[in-house]
Amino acid sequence: MKCVLAFAAIAALAAVGACNKNVKVKSQTDLNTVNACTKFEADVVVDGVSGIGALSLDNVEEITGQLIIQNMYDLQTVSLGALTSAGSFKVLNNTNVYKVDVPQLTSVDDFQIIVNPNLKELTYSNISSTTNFQIIGTHVSALGVFADSKPGNIEILSNTDLQKLDFSAVTETAGYINIANNGKNANVTFSSLTQVGGNVSFADAATLDISKLSSVKDDFSLYTNDFTNLTV
Repeated sequence: MKCVLAFAAIAALAAVGACNKNVKVKSQTDLNTVNACTKFEADVVVDGVSGIGALSLDNVEEITGQLIIQNMYDLQTVSLGALTSAGSFKVLNNTNVYKVDVPQLTSVDDFQIIVNPNLKELTYSNISSTTNFQIIGTHVSALGVFADSKPGNIEILSNTDLQKLDFSAVTETAGYINIANNGKNANVTFSSLTQVGGNVSFADAATLDISKLSSVKDDFSLYTNDFTNLTV
């Protein structure tokens, strides 16, 4: 019995130790190691690994470092069903990914979904704290709720199926806003925005509400818009 208890204690310590070391994923076994942790206090990088079609880390609730998923040409789906916070969440240059699911994610310092040309389903429910928020080069048709009133940067570019961009909760930004080349009849709402700490650029929109905007630190530009309604 003592031997069994000792073995269990050693295994538990080993599991704890695995939750605070950077992991560069090379196989499903590495993913399983990360998924054994509810809180992962390091970086997880999944870069160019072949043979993984579905990436699931549904046990992980918090990643204090970076989670980077990039150059995964066999990958089709990403699921982190329990993740509520992360230092960075980056899904970059994955040509066959069509679904990314982070339904509980609310706090993330750096959120990047960039150049995933087949991505159609992006699920997040209530982003309430972020420094950098970018969705670029996808086919998503809807965004989740963006509830952060004072984010850093916001950049939504080249999502040609995206028609509704609702950032009505945003009152000010520390950095820039760049919205361009989304759906042909895109409706863009920043109805509570009063000040921007960097550049502001809106392009290719059908409607735009910036009715409370009074202060822009750097450049302000509107171009190639075909407005049916502009509220300033």
